Amino acid sequence: MRSTFRVLFYTKNQAIKNGRVPVMGRITVNGTTASFSCKRDVPLVLWDAKGNCAKDKSEEARRLNRELENIKAQIGKHYQYLSDHDSYLTAKKVYDRYNGFGEEIHSLMEIFNIQIRDYKRQIGKTKAQSTYRGLVDEYKCLSCYLKDKLGTEDIPLMSLDMDFIKNYYNWMLSVRGLAKSTAFERVNTLKWLMYLAMDEGWIHKHPFKKFVCKPEYKKRPFLSEEDLQRVISVKLSYRRQQAIRDMFVFMCFSGLAHADLKELSYRNVHTDSDGNTWLVGNRVKTKAPYVVKLLPIAVELIEKYRGVNEFKVSPDRVFPVGEIGSMEDSLKRIGEKTGCSVRVSPHTAKHNSFVI
Repeated sequence: MRSTFRVLFYTKNQAIKNGRVPVMGRITVNGTTASFSCKRDVPLVLWDAKGNCAKDKSEEARRLNRELENIKAQIGKHYQYLSDHDSYLTAKKVYDRYNGFGEEIHSLMEIFNIQIRDYKRQIGKTKAQSTYRGLVDEYKCLSCYLKDKLGTEDIPLMSLDMDFIKNYYNWMLSVRGLAKSTAFERVNTLKWLMYLAMDEGWIHKHPFKKFVCKPEYKKRPFLSEEDLQRVISVKLSYRRQQAIRDMFVFMCFSGLAHADLKELSYRNVHTDSDGNTWLVGNRVKTKAPYVVKLLPIAVELIEKYRGVNEFKVSPDRVFPVGEIGSMEDSLKRIGEKTGCSVRVSPHTAKHNSFVI
């Protein structure tokens, strides 16, 4: 049976902006269709709906028509190749090949997935759980952008360009409402992935290398002395909530992050010849060494939980540390109960040690 094939162009009039509309394409093969964005726009008054092209003899109209003819010709070449090699041909197969999906073609979400799996294997060895969780959040954000703005679940590496990273960055700030520092970090993750793709030989040129954006870091929040005293003295009904409050206070007086506190064992607690108590260990996330001299209140908290093994991962752990999400929820309620001026969280505790 003879195969039917057609490529036509049309405008997405409902997306009009400043009098211009996006130009779309549609491939039809054997009754199947595949629509796609041509990544071009045109003044609505210049579009000839019947002719599937721009009208008028202006330079803009002539240039657009040349570009559309080139797209049509390229799609035609891929259709011809597939019709010679594939007995069941669909419009999607033609579009995928035109768009770069095919044998030996690698994609953005593919290399992202590879790194996520690699990070997961390294949890507790060279990577912290929080680092892995952050990378997963970035993956979900990128996936949402691809579906929301491009109408796709993935994109070939060879299709990435400066417009992609610019639009993604602006989308994170405007639609997602992320802080500039967060968007900056997520852009850097994509830049890192492109270097990995180059190392693998999947691309030959870094598509985002010249893109520049700057972070805008906010002043780190910390509890006032009055706020901290209210947290220490507040009456709490449940033992687990009391334990979380105690661990928060210890973090305030030691500067340890949640991941460091979770790994803290009695092997990290040392007493010198003058009777001073010290914490000696390595940060979970960075592996950087730390040495912290403890104030009496922190020492009292260590002794309070010595021999109390309920909720502890193992008896040699100093505190009964649970998951960070549970701690965040409890501390949020404690903060609301005490009326603290800033949010009470593990992150706040880590930075509070620098002002005590």
